[in-house]
Amino acid sequence: MPDPAFRAEVKQAIEIYENTIGRAAARTRRMIEQLGEIEALSRLMVSAELQQGFKVLRDEKQLDKSFEALVIRFQDLFRPDVVEAAQWRLANPYKLF
Repeated sequence: MPDPAFRAEVKQAIEIYENTIGRAAARTRRMIEQLGEIEALSRLMVSAELQQGFKVLRDEKQLDKSFEALVIRFQDLFRPDVVEAAQWRLANPYKLF
């Protein structure tokens, strides 16, 4: 079971995104429920598709609240390739569409 602080930050990140877009992040919540926080975030990081949440938080200047930032802060929970993908996304937020 993941660190309670990590789980709380994942929940907070989802709530910030939902408040920003004004609706529920149903797909993200379902994915986390089915896979767990670590596997869900891992899949999102290595996906070729850029998630809407990243775009929204990037445009709102809140990337520090993104899943990518969580992966960096809790990198000991993730595989090196997942951490590397998160670092790249954060370093290149406008190269992603």
